[in-house]
Amino acid sequence: MGETLTPKATIVVPVYNSSRSIQRCLDSLLAQSERSIQVVCVNDGSTDDSLNVLRRIAQSDDRVLVIDQENAGVSCARNAGIDAAGGETVFFVDADDYIDARTVERVLHAIESADAEAAVFGGVCEPADAAPKRVQQLMSPKAGIFGARDPQLLFHSNAQPYACRAAFSRELLNREGIRFAPGLALGEDVVFQFAAYALARKTVVMPDKFYHYVMESESATHEFNSAEARAKKLDAHMRMLEEVLEDWAAYGLLDLCPGELITWFLDLIVFDLARLDADDFHRVAARVNMDLTTFLGTEWADMPAKGAVRRVAHKLVAATSGVSMADATLFYLSTRGLKACLERFI
Repeated sequence: MGETLTPKATIVVPVYNSSRSIQRCLDSLLAQSERSIQVVCVNDGSTDDSLNVLRRIAQSDDRVLVIDQENAGVSCARNAGIDAAGGETVFFVDADDYIDARTVERVLHAIESADAEAAVFGGVCEPADAAPKRVQQLMSPKAGIFGARDPQLLFHSNAQPYACRAAFSRELLNREGIRFAPGLALGEDVVFQFAAYALARKTVVMPDKFYHYVMESESATHEFNSAEARAKKLDAHMRMLEEVLEDWAAYGLLDLCPGELITWFLDLIVFDLARLDADDFHRVAARVNMDLTTFLGTEWADMPAKGAVRRVAHKLVAATSGVSMADATLFYLSTRGLKACLERFI
């Protein structure tokens, strides 16, 4: 018997009740021009026919590995896929989505050419009008090569976290113990990327739009983008921030760019803050202040570079008056510019 060769790439696919879309997804993976791949499908306790579909596909192509587990959430499913990965580079594709035929080939070439440990690439939303303009912008990264601990990668290159349009050296993930945070309802990929981007020795960003992000309301990985309660969304964003802060503390990254980290987080919640009543504002403000004081110190509100951001931060510290819609609008004008601000309201 011949020696078993290590695949060049593993593609991890978390699956939950995706029987209607998983065939299209796996067709795109198994049709990759780079044939040296492993596809790890983690069935996360599906109650539909997903597992049978996966097993049927695996019987016809030995590059497909199916893992069946009790429902534990998308983070645990992806982590199980990482643990089972045999490929040198790990990709993630959601079961509702698909990728272009040369994605793996071209991403691996970019990683090798740049001697990088991570790659980020672009994508398109389908249908295009289902995604906010901000999401569409984030799916269009600017080309570049970044070293470790470079804030430009996290905050200024439209490479902000989307696990499914990035690829990582398996050695990086195992060396640094980078995994998805279990239990997060929103932003599990943000926490993952904030560690991976900062710790990769080099990351190459590609503007190519290889990934097709299918916006379906029943999707397990997209459903939180629909009509969730504001309070639940704020809580999810807070839990995401807490995970990032804990990770960065463990990795010694808190001094990297605290002002930009604060600005990024407040940008996520500022308009929700402006819609809170007094009691809810005091509760959220106390939690934000406690978390940021614990990890960044009592002067955290003075760390952002822009005055409009510091104004919101100090209102959270004082917690005596809420953030107004005018505060939120000035924040957006300061951080994103007039065009983005108008797009939010028009």
